[in-house]
Amino acid sequence: MPIQRPIALAVALAAVIATCPSTSVFAATRHNSQPSPDDPIPEIERLRAQRQWLPALGRIEAAQAARPGDDRLYRLQVLTLADLGGAERAWTLAQARPQLFDAAEHQRLNADRFARRVLWGTGYPQSETQRLDEMRQARDLLAQQRAAQTPEQQRADLRTRFDELIMLNHLERHAEVVERYRALQAENVEIPMYALAKVGQSLLAAKHPEEAATVLETVTRQWPEDEDSQLQLAYAYSESERFADADAQLEKIKQAQPAFVRVPGAKQSHQNWRHYDADSQQAMIGLYGEDTVGAQRRLEQMARIGPSNSGLQSDLGVLYQKRGWTDRALERFRIAQTLEPTNVSARVGQVGGLLEHNRVDLARPIHDELLQNRARDVQVEQMGRSWDSRLGWQWQVSTTFGRSDSDGDRGATASPLGSRDVTHKVEVASPLIGDRWRLTAHAQDAWADYENGNAGKDRVHDRRAGVGALYAYDRLTVGFGVDRSNDRWLPSGDRTGYYLDAGWRFSDVLQGTAAWYATTPDASLQARRAGLHADALSLGLRWTPSERSSLAATAQQLRYSDDNTRTAFGLSGAQRLYTRPHLLIDGLADVYTSRASRTDADIPYFNPSRDGSLNLGLRIDHLAWRRYERHFRQRLTVQAGPYWQENFGSHWVPQVRYEHEWRFGTGRVLDYGVNWSRPVYDGIREDRLGFDLSFRWGEQ
Repeated sequence: MPIQRPIALAVALAAVIATCPSTSVFAATRHNSQPSPDDPIPEIERLRAQRQWLPALGRIEAAQAARPGDDRLYRLQVLTLADLGGAERAWTLAQARPQLFDAAEHQRLNADRFARRVLWGTGYPQSETQRLDEMRQARDLLAQQRAAQTPEQQRADLRTRFDELIMLNHLERHAEVVERYRALQAENVEIPMYALAKVGQSLLAAKHPEEAATVLETVTRQWPEDEDSQLQLAYAYSESERFADADAQLEKIKQAQPAFVRVPGAKQSHQNWRHYDADSQQAMIGLYGEDTVGAQRRLEQMARIGPSNSGLQSDLGVLYQKRGWTDRALERFRIAQTLEPTNVSARVGQVGGLLEHNRVDLARPIHDELLQNRARDVQVEQMGRSWDSRLGWQWQVSTTFGRSDSDGDRGATASPLGSRDVTHKVEVASPLIGDRWRLTAHAQDAWADYENGNAGKDRVHDRRAGVGALYAYDRLTVGFGVDRSNDRWLPSGDRTGYYLDAGWRFSDVLQGTAAWYATTPDASLQARRAGLHADALSLGLRWTPSERSSLAATAQQLRYSDDNTRTAFGLSGAQRLYTRPHLLIDGLADVYTSRASRTDADIPYFNPSRDGSLNLGLRIDHLAWRRYERHFRQRLTVQAGPYWQENFGSHWVPQVRYEHEWRFGTGRVLDYGVNWSRPVYDGIREDRLGFDLSFRWGEQ
């Protein structure tokens, strides 16, 4: 996230105020009479003309001791205090004798006072709760000042309008900064660089990265000494998906900033924090560009050098979380907060990590405190949206269509899926109850067409609806419920099903699952057509050493009501082969085998006595477009391998899938895709074409 540097802003503002040409209007006095030889005014005016404000103020105070009621000296005292930066004192004195100053001078004193309040507001606060107090006072002062002005006077008071941009930026009211910037643009007003730099920051925070890059390019070109804008420009490139430009900009900063600075005559060098900022952010931008391995190498090396750096520890937490190592991420976030209790990234990271580990009870106090004190921070706003999405309503609607055709004239399709098959499903989960529970409901209608002996088709349905509950806390997740299936194919006409599933997180990289489902919807609709149903038992184990690798093992039994038990085992893995910011290529492999306890020929559904398959393939994942939480991805998966069935030999089976993923915002994802394959059942090769679509609301 962009780094605020109040001291740099303070120096810049002080320089602007001290050197502002408009203060020269104060050099003229209203005394036009011929001075006497002992009149101090000419000497004071000479000192002021030479911008020697302190000697001038000393001469004024000495003269006032001799002439305590002199209006001319009083007026010069106020104007010189203003020139020195003592805006608050100058304004207070002017209020005591307002008749000594004209309208332009009153406006200038008010503008100075407002600018000084803004400058104070950029300093470090005593506590986080007081962080914006000075800026809020400046905002109130501006409201009072504008209440006494006409709209024309407000528009003409450009200096105050520029200072307002800085104030609003610091108050994190970035949309208002952008609004006022656009108004100034419409009036063809040239904005000074010190204010334009804050406009660039606010454009970035308000999610206008391309425009922010254009503004910051202007600032860095015309005001190269503003090092903050140099860094902000790299952020703007990164958030515009211009990762190569961002890396080049950070490399440029590093080349201009040695890692260590030695002052002539000093005994030792000192760290150059500008070089560190560029170096650490170069690693983070690499991380956002999918170079997780390179970012990890660089950040861990830096952490060995500077283990007490809070920002570095927080960056490591972000990296570990992206790589799937939540325990390690939480450790780093907690270290960062211990080193710097006000570190926003460290606290936001803890909230995300604790939610990943189903510890809402620990995340809630941190979440609430951040919303209370830093509600307008960009990171906190995103955290709030993610929090609402995770803890609120969750639902998913999905549908699949499939068509299977046998080759040529070899006969009717043998596919267990039927010649045509469709499944519509809706799943809903309530908002989180007591930080651990959800109520759930689901409904589905699955059907398939099977050819019968009368040259017609039987359409077999499995319509069911059910309710349940989900419990999630720390390492354990448990789901259970009941559903009821109602159609004409089962002997009783309907049948009640029950399910229980559980998951256990052994570590960040190893998770296990177990499930039991009575009258499972995974049973073959061919079997249902014959009046049969099945219960299912399954076990799963998944090892994910990083976001680039995974290996999953599954075991399942389907126990049909005709005393046939099908047992299946599967092993699947994925390994990243190629990584670029917008393109990922994974190698895929899976092995599958199953067997049946009954092998008699009168089984009325597809029931290989033994079979197995091996598939190898590639998945190409292209990020075509991204805008913060929104994106559009396209994926192409190509696989092929032998399928073997006892008594029917071995055949190669190709599979191709192409899909789109639209993410419309936090927790709102639309997926759809088409797939084609050439499976073989009982020696008969078929063409299968399918389409599926799902929309998910809420983060899991």
